[in-house]
Amino acid sequence: MGKIIRQKKIHKAIVYLVLYLSLCFSGWYAARSAVVAVLGGTIFANDWIAFFVAGVSPLIIYVIATKLLSFPLKNTPYLPLDDMLYALPFFYIGASLVSGAFGILYYFVPIAYFWGNVIVPFVSLSAFFVWYLAFVCKSYVKNYNWKAIVMFFGRLYIVLALFIIGGGLLVEVLI
Repeated sequence: MGKIIRQKKIHKAIVYLVLYLSLCFSGWYAARSAVVAVLGGTIFANDWIAFFVAGVSPLIIYVIATKLLSFPLKNTPYLPLDDMLYALPFFYIGASLVSGAFGILYYFVPIAYFWGNVIVPFVSLSAFFVWYLAFVCKSYVKNYNWKAIVMFFGRLYIVLALFIIGGGLLVEVLI
């Protein structure tokens, strides 16, 4: 997998399509109730609509966040930002697939949804982010510079993760 990412063998459009589908899979269960509340209708149609709608806003947020957060780093020497941004969706896809797999579990055990919808995405995203940082440091960063990279992106991730998990908890409490 690392060789495919480093050599950029997969076109970026295909990577983003797979990212969108994995985000749809990840957010499908949570979007079901919103679709039923808005549209009503049959369960089968609601599930299909919920699946495809669930990935739209996370993909838009991902694209905007990566553009905004990468802009200040654009001219950083010794930082292959284009390669790092190409590799990031691969790891986000993995985290989304893990979250989506738990979404199937929530379908059969709905009581697990409340905490699982907050904790599982955070844990899976954190694990895949650590894997991403290890990949970036091993593939692109010089040995003397990896500590600074890990500290910078680690702090950035902690701030974003606290914002995301706080928002998730707030939404779960309000609903």
